[in-house]
Formats: sequence, C-alpha cells, structure tokens
Amino acid sequence: MPDSNPQAAFLNLLASTYARYGVEIQALPPTGMRLPLPPNDQGRDSLDIDYADTAAQVLQHPEEQHPEFAEQIVFGMMRQLRSRGIAFGTHYPPLSTDLARQAMLAALRSRGLNARFDFPGSLLLTLSDGGTLRKDVGGLLPLLEGLDEEHALEKAVEFAAALENQVLEVQSPVSRERLRTRLYAESSFPEGVLAKMVARPMATGVAEVVVLDLPDTIRPLNPGDLERLGLNAEQAFDRAVEGSLSEPVEVSRMDAGGTPIVHIGSEGGFYVGSHLHDLARHLGEARYGALVAFPSPPVLMAHVLGESDDPVGAMSTLQELAARFAAGTDKPISDKMYWWRPESAVGGRPRLVEVRIELDEQTRRAGVYSEDDDFLALLRSLN
Repeated sequence: MPDSNPQAAFLNLLASTYARYGVEIQALPPTGMRLPLPPNDQGRDSLDIDYADTAAQVLQHPEEQHPEFAEQIVFGMMRQLRSRGIAFGTHYPPLSTDLARQAMLAALRSRGLNARFDFPGSLLLTLSDGGTLRKDVGGLLPLLEGLDEEHALEKAVEFAAALENQVLEVQSPVSRERLRTRLYAESSFPEGVLAKMVARPMATGVAEVVVLDLPDTIRPLNPGDLERLGLNAEQAFDRAVEGSLSEPVEVSRMDAGGTPIVHIGSEGGFYVGSHLHDLARHLGEARYGALVAFPSPPVLMAHVLGESDDPVGAMSTLQELAARFAAGTDKPISDKMYWWRPESAVGGRPRLVEVRIELDEQTRRAGVYSEDDDFLALLRSLN
C-alpha cells in the first residue's frame, strides 16, 4: 500500500506500533488486521479487527497526532486483553485517568525503580541484573482508589519505599546457605516463565524450583544466579534440598476414617514438600511405597501401602483430604494424589506417579486409574 494513501499510511503506522509492543499483526486487506493471541484459557489463537472506521476518525486530525492515536489504540487493546488474563503485548498500560496505578508508577520511578503493570493487579519490576520481580498489588489498589491525588501519591510512596528495600534484598549477593527447593503448581506461572528459572518437574502438574530464602521474600533462582554461585543446576538442587530438609517440621500420625496417615507439616512453612526426597525416614519400612499428597506448601500427607486392609478406601480418603486442603489455601500446589516408591528416579528425584479413584454414583463401584501398570497390579495384590 503506497504511503500516498492516508488510510494505508495510518494502518502501516498502527501495524508498526503493535510491533513495537511485541505484537506482529497479519494484514487482512483492505483495512483489517489479525492479532495473534498467546496461549489462553478462552480457546482463541487470534483476534480479527477491521480498522476502517477507526482510521476514518483518526484521519480527521493532523498527521502529527497520528502516532499518539496509534499508541492509544494499541494500549487500549493491551488493556482489554490483559484484563481478561491474556498476556497480549508487553504490559498493561494504565489509563491517564487511572489515579491509583499512575500514582504507584510515579512513586516507583521516584525511587529509581523500573516497573510496569503486567496485569491489572500485578507489578513487574526489572532488576539491575536483568532479572524480574513480580509483586501482587491487588490488595493495595482499592485503598489508593479511594484517596485524592495527593494522598494517593503519599500512600504510594510508602509502598515504593518498602518495595525498594525488598529489591535491595533480592539483589544482594546470593548465598548458597539460603538455597531452598519449593514446590509450585506449574499453572501458577505464566507461559514460558518456568523455563527462565532453575526448575525441574516433580510430578504431573508440579514443578520443583530452587529459590533463595530471604528475610522478607522468596525469590526463584535464575541461570544468572547459578553463575554467581559457581554451581550448575544439579549442584544447586542438591544444596537447596539439603537446606530445605534442615528446616524444622512436625511429624505426626493420625487416623482418618480408619486410614492411617503420616502428616508432615510446618506452620507458615514453604518447603515441606522437599521432604519427598527423604520420605522413607518419616515412613519407616514401606516396601510397597505410599500414597502421598502435597496440597499446599506447609502440608505433606502419606499413607503407607499395606498398613490398611482397604487400600482402595485409603485412596478415597487421601484423595478427599488432598482436594479439601488444596481448596482451603490461596496458594495450592496440587489437589492430586501420587504413588511414591522408595527407590529414586533418574537424577535422584522421588518416584511419583499420579493415581486417582473415581466413584460411580449409580453403581457405587470405584474405578482406579494410574499411568503406571505396576500400581494397578500392586493394588490387586494388596486387595
């Protein structure tokens, strides 16, 4: 489309503005654009928009104003999609009339912090080493929205000062002694984020991440940290597991409807899941392994197979406990149940296989499912 065509010139400007904010559009002549969407839970991979009316309105204004119009159109689309949880473009740009978010960004800039909203309730700070720190501000924003401009900025400055101290802690020299491993639901991270961390799969839907345990925060390690520590990923995991196992936990045994359960917990703790690496110490002899669940950071539950005359009933009990605990926490790891085997898998990690039981309400018959045929054979032998 030649530049002498004002409409085409503006559409080209709009396309280049989209590209500047991380979106490579596909032209749909004469005035349409296809916007590619990142993976999302709405099942859409693109969005088609016709900009004929928009271009006609913009062309009523002087040409020097067109870049600003193009940017506002792109910003509006980024706001709309990121408000729906779709990571479209580079960030979530607040409206100029969004007092709360603008005050927060201004306060952070005044402290020399490079920050932007990646979603409406989430701030992303770029650290001096190129890493990032995400901060949930969903609880603070409503407080700022109820204030006038002066008091909103005053409150935002207090927040920025506290956040600056946290950033300084995060950017302080990394200590090997503070390495820990923490379990996270893979779904708790945006697409591609886990690949930038020192992380590995632990079980279906669960990742084990090496983190730095700081006084006021927990920060996942990135490859740059490994270089400063002089460790490779395997060595970092070894040290982190050792550090996590040094954290105090309480081990108790309880009876849940006739099913003996070993409960490993730590009030307010984050690293209890690491005891999967040393579970045999807590369970004693477990020649058939155990059913395990780790629904939240401070809780690990296990039933030693063979300790109950009704292993199918034990499965039902532990599965119900896992679902209940996961639903009752704001940071669930998994509502699933797994079969733990005493011997280690490749790389020294625990051998965990997802298992589940489903009850047919009509026939009252239970169906047992597992990715490992050995488990089904074992269950038949125990019955």
